Amino acid sequence: MELTRVERIILANQYRILEALYPEDAESYANNRKALEEGFELHYSELFGSLSENELNSEECREVIEILNLYRALTFSYEELEDKSDLDEYAVMFRGFDLNDEYEGKRVIYARYFINDLDRFEELKYGKSYAECNSHSEMMPKYRRMLDKWQKLGKSFELTKDQIISIVK
Repeated sequence: MELTRVERIILANQYRILEALYPEDAESYANNRKALEEGFELHYSELFGSLSENELNSEECREVIEILNLYRALTFSYEELEDKSDLDEYAVMFRGFDLNDEYEGKRVIYARYFINDLDRFEELKYGKSYAECNSHSEMMPKYRRMLDKWQKLGKSFELTKDQIISIVK
């Protein structure tokens, strides 16, 4: 990993501040600061050990939010139905993404962040205090098909039973 001199000095100053704020960890912070100040590139990766290397770009984040919106529409519409026959409640519940899959795993973490940390889409917790968002199986192909069907219906939040069935099947 390469860092510019400006990045190194900014990070070294941050470590100097951490040394002062947390005396019990000062030695560790001082070692990290010294690696930055002296330009010991081999040790830079240790400084970022807790940071994920995988990022979700803006488009991928928006896609997750769109999936959450779809499930909000399905959930609200299902709750308003008088006749729920031929429609399993589980079919309209957001199951999340596959945490064991490299591609979908970051989406689990983002969905958790959006639902649990930002307190958005509370209804997708389904009465629980925490949304796990781990489907344990690949979901993106299915979600994209569902999004396509929902978009053709004008992204309505007032779906009929037949429309819900057409989206989830």
